Amino acid sequence: MRKVFWILGCIILAAGLYAMDCWQGYHQEMASQQLKQDNAEIQKLINEKAQLENEKGQAQQEPASQTSETTRAVLCFLSPNEAFYTEIYPIVSNTVDTGILVLENGKLPGDTDYISTQDFSTLMDRGWTCAVSLERDADNAQWQTNIENYLAALSNRVSTTPTVYYLTSGNCSETDAQMLKTLGFETVLCHGQQTAKTVGDINIVELFGYNDSNVQTSVSESESNCALEIRVSWDSSDPARVRYTETALHNLLDNTTIAFQGLDDMIHGQTVTQTQNADERISEINEQIASIYH
Repeated sequence: MRKVFWILGCIILAAGLYAMDCWQGYHQEMASQQLKQDNAEIQKLINEKAQLENEKGQAQQEPASQTSETTRAVLCFLSPNEAFYTEIYPIVSNTVDTGILVLENGKLPGDTDYISTQDFSTLMDRGWTCAVSLERDADNAQWQTNIENYLAALSNRVSTTPTVYYLTSGNCSETDAQMLKTLGFETVLCHGQQTAKTVGDINIVELFGYNDSNVQTSVSESESNCALEIRVSWDSSDPARVRYTETALHNLLDNTTIAFQGLDDMIHGQTVTQTQNADERISEINEQIASIYH
């Protein structure tokens, strides 16, 4: 009997030792994996910190203007014709991810000589923004009705809900802002110089001609959010409109002094200097490294 108990005891002891060994091995493996992850994360942070410090040093050696606030703008294409997607978009997409397409004067995607419903929907799926514009009626009630009817027609044609309205001229008044807000619009594009970035609950984006020789100065001096207006389909009877040319577009996209962004990024993003960005991020990296070590 004693022999049986002795054998059972040995078996239990061996099982316990085996279990303990497995437990220790598991914890050692987990600790080893965590150490590898921590080392990889620390090395990644160290590399990023080194890159930021290098960029910061280069920025400090450049003229002060190079570290001033970034000039930002969104590209705004009016009356996109049927060739926009195949001829203009490929040029733009090499530099800019998104922009604004303005549908004017009651025209809808799929209309004759206008962008197709398929191309329009593809751009919306890729993050582009749709804006609409109708001729201003002297009667505000009629203007509102015209917009409502157009939005209904657009919804029947393509699956999109515009939140941007393009004013053909003048500033956006408080009355305009209130009415457009009730129709679901969140942003107004306008030509009038307005220092405020909002009117009421509506975001304001100031429009500038994209091939104007003074566009860089105009955008940099503007206190509002900015868009560069490019009219794809051009009426030669209206000399005030900014006509699209491929050369002017290439020159604009090659301009390194303007940072092109999507509408949401421009409105909701923060503009800070490169040096400030580097300092803040380096401080965050130091804190992250310290937290991993401890």
